[in-house]
Amino acid sequence: MTTSAFATARTLTGLLASTLAVACPCLNQAAASQATEHRYTILRGNSEVGVHEVRREIAAGETRVRSSSRIDVRLLGLDLYRFRYSAQEVWDQAGLARLEVRVDDDGKPFRLEGRRDGKGFAWTSDAGAGEHPQSVYPTNHWDPGVLKQDRVLNTLTGDLNRVDIVRVGNEALDLPTGKVQAVRYRYVGDLSLDAWYDDRGQWLGMRFKGSDGSEIRYLCATCDAKSAL
Repeated sequence: MTTSAFATARTLTGLLASTLAVACPCLNQAAASQATEHRYTILRGNSEVGVHEVRREIAAGETRVRSSSRIDVRLLGLDLYRFRYSAQEVWDQAGLARLEVRVDDDGKPFRLEGRRDGKGFAWTSDAGAGEHPQSVYPTNHWDPGVLKQDRVLNTLTGDLNRVDIVRVGNEALDLPTGKVQAVRYRYVGDLSLDAWYDDRGQWLGMRFKGSDGSEIRYLCATCDAKSAL
């Protein structure tokens, strides 16, 4: 999620539908579907202001992903800023098949819906319509396949952003669960941010500047410390 004040691998084990597949009497439910969920703490400067959640389910040849964010900035008990984000993605072997996004940016709503057809991926939003003849990745970050792209669909604006995503290098990253070894990538172009993944492609967090110049960070609060230092 990425270029406004609060700007997101389907082939990996384990970023989402709310209901698991109904178990067939002849099948174990674990064999019928596979679901994982991660929660990210959102920080503005050093203050915790919200949470981002990603739930991914693999079932019946599809990967269904639900991402949501809740952000509240307060000062002396007064509400200064409120942000709500919800995105639903459906992926198959050919790439992103469907996308639906709803945003409430401090009272300003935004909606985006997209679907793959024979010509590529097409979408409409409150900002207009667009299309891309190839598989497109939205700015939800959970899928490391985005790191190989030079265009991403900005789910906060409806724009197809041009980016260069370069590997900066390995470094230690402080997560709520502890210090981990991570690989940092930098987005340069229409988007400007840093994103961290572990060596298995799991999204660990990101950092960018909000519209007010403050530093915003998303840090995984549930990622395991398998690569902990």
